[in-house]
Amino acid sequence: MALLHKKVSEIPQDAVRLSEEEAVQYFMKLVRGWESKSEVWPIIYTPGLLGGCTVFTGFYINSYYRRVLKLGNYGRLSSYLPAVALPAIMATVFHTTFVTPSVVLRKEPCPVCLQTRAAAIQGGFAVAYPMLLVPLSSFMFASRHFTYRLPSITEKPKEVLNLIRKLSGPIMMPITLMLAFNVALAMFLTGKEFETVYKVNMELFEIERRLEDEGVLSSQS
Repeated sequence: MALLHKKVSEIPQDAVRLSEEEAVQYFMKLVRGWESKSEVWPIIYTPGLLGGCTVFTGFYINSYYRRVLKLGNYGRLSSYLPAVALPAIMATVFHTTFVTPSVVLRKEPCPVCLQTRAAAIQGGFAVAYPMLLVPLSSFMFASRHFTYRLPSITEKPKEVLNLIRKLSGPIMMPITLMLAFNVALAMFLTGKEFETVYKVNMELFEIERRLEDEGVLSSQS
């Protein structure tokens, strides 16, 4: 059964009506059981791919600040969890919640708008969030364990900001490239999700048409 998003007045009498949540669940179950995974991989693997890229970016940013602030093993686990694991989980969840259902239901009249939403989510969690969190958390660990001479954030906030700007300078080019890559990847994969939904529905339409034709032929014989 192909998914059609229609007004109530346009729904045929013999159609199976599903809520939006039921329709998305039906389509995802259909895709997971699809015989050729190469035809439906964007729907299945896109959230994981975006989460993986978020892990790489967060790991790079966190490792850099830990290295320049000479943190060694101090607070390693407690810094990597919020800076690497949490953004990756959130990127995956947000894409699955706010992008994929709209792609499946074809609710957005403008695919580029949905691609832009996916890019904003990915850029936010992969780059913006770690770049805000990691310097502050690394400074906190450095102050606690006396690994780097730091100005007081309450007494000299401008000096702290200048130090963050100074320490961040060497990685701004790699960070910019990572941001561009994450944004481009999110837009590309979301576009592939659109293509997959279209192909799957076209194949379902073809199967339904073939079954209807066979039914007509059998009834005539």
